[in-house]
Amino acid sequence: MQWKKQISIAVLGALAATALITVACGDDDDDDDGNGGGADLTAASVDCKDLGVTAPARIKDAGKFVVASDLSYAPMEFVKEGTNTPIGADVDFANCIAAAWGVKAEVQNTPFDAIIPALTSKKADVIMSSMTASEERKKEVDFVEYFEAGSGILVKEGNPSKIGGIADLCGLKVAIQVGTVQIDEAEEQNAKCGDKKIETQTFEQNTDTITAVSTGRADAALMDFPVAGYGAAKVKGTEVVGEQYNTGPYGIAVRKDDGEVKTALEAAVKAMMDKGQYDTILKYWGLEAGSIK
Repeated sequence: MQWKKQISIAVLGALAATALITVACGDDDDDDDGNGGGADLTAASVDCKDLGVTAPARIKDAGKFVVASDLSYAPMEFVKEGTNTPIGADVDFANCIAAAWGVKAEVQNTPFDAIIPALTSKKADVIMSSMTASEERKKEVDFVEYFEAGSGILVKEGNPSKIGGIADLCGLKVAIQVGTVQIDEAEEQNAKCGDKKIETQTFEQNTDTITAVSTGRADAALMDFPVAGYGAAKVKGTEVVGEQYNTGPYGIAVRKDDGEVKTALEAAVKAMMDKGQYDTILKYWGLEAGSIK
């Protein structure tokens, strides 16, 4: 599951193609820290250089920490409006880890359904993209867990289809991003729908699922609950219904044969939690509810 501040939906939709963007830690020239999801957020201001952790040898030698991420999931990972600059909580976490290791972070904008192959083919060192650490994915990759969220339902304002939960989606058109756990949730619900099946519409980017609802092409969209809440706050004519469900952990995905990187990540995340950078980043993006200890 995934959770993806003022940001243009059109700009995000244009970024479906994979691009490589280099970002530096703590670029916060325009914004004040801790404004809980204000209009012009760029990056949380955190000092991560003295976390007391050691970089994996391969990453230290390369001088860079390559992160695959689907930049269409505000406020976890997206792009600053009018630019190709990646921003969001996951980007801040990646930059903080890179700074602690004495290297630069590179964020590769990668479609979510292609993101695990990008990792396993060694195009990236890790995945940081609101990825639920599911049992199915654990067959392919290892995880360092760092956040928690559930799924949510986005509908047109006024909830014309009277949707209260996932069971009410039978017989309706539902938009979902490809490669997400919400696809599996819809299929599980479909098995209970009888003759009135869910008509699933899939999109490469989550922003397109929100647009499908706002324009009336879909009755609802399934996505991570924090992302649904963010989308409803930013896209006129939409709202979230019901409570979040199927809560689970997000994980930083690592190749199964990359134990040194996994161990170094675990140490870096723990140090960020112990020394306050973790809480500062979550507070800046208004994501405190997903904190884990």
